[in-house]
Amino acid sequence: MVIGNGLMAQAFKEYYLNDEVVIFASGVSNSTETNEKAFIRELNLLEKIILDYPKSKLVYFSTCSIEDESVKKNLYVKHKIKVEEYIAENCDSYIIFRVSNVVGKRGNANTLINYLVQAIQENKEITLWQKAERNIIDIEDVIFIANYVLNNDFNNETINIAFRKSFLVTDIVKLIEQFLSKKATINLIDKGNRLRIDTSKIAPALDTIETEKRANLQYISSLLKKYYA
Repeated sequence: MVIGNGLMAQAFKEYYLNDEVVIFASGVSNSTETNEKAFIRELNLLEKIILDYPKSKLVYFSTCSIEDESVKKNLYVKHKIKVEEYIAENCDSYIIFRVSNVVGKRGNANTLINYLVQAIQENKEITLWQKAERNIIDIEDVIFIANYVLNNDFNNETINIAFRKSFLVTDIVKLIEQFLSKKATINLIDKGNRLRIDTSKIAPALDTIETEKRANLQYISSLLKKYYA
């Protein structure tokens, strides 16, 4: 069973007829969301799904931003923490996936890479935190890692889905500049912090991904060629 119709829901379409697992992909996806009604709507739907499918394993997509000290007071992050707590207290079988910045064909305009590519193409000024790091992952790798978890002995756990290494946003912008052959208009601010994401639980899956797509910034270069060429 898949709840939702966006990028994440489409990515997990193989679960549409699977009664043992409920992929809840109908949550708030815009990290800048401030409308309380959107948060309430997600929680109400989640409550209904848990009641309607008590024997199914719930899969919920949260955010790795919970581990980023610079955005912990963000309303979106606070909401995700609240939802995680609700699931842990009310669901008999669940997996919470905290996902980093996803890149995919149907990604919305609010995702990091989409925003940066569009801003550079349209000559818009980009405000960058000089020391800020972000973690980028291919939607196909999200599926691969999620399947690895769901096919192994994981239950009632919170698991990070992220690339093994996070990168300075300034370095990501340089890669996009090279890819587009176009300079960005940047307003650089002396702020930001390192982003530490524990990926030890998915290490075997990441080993496979890095073998196929390479590690470090070459991974992001491969995604630019794949989705923006």
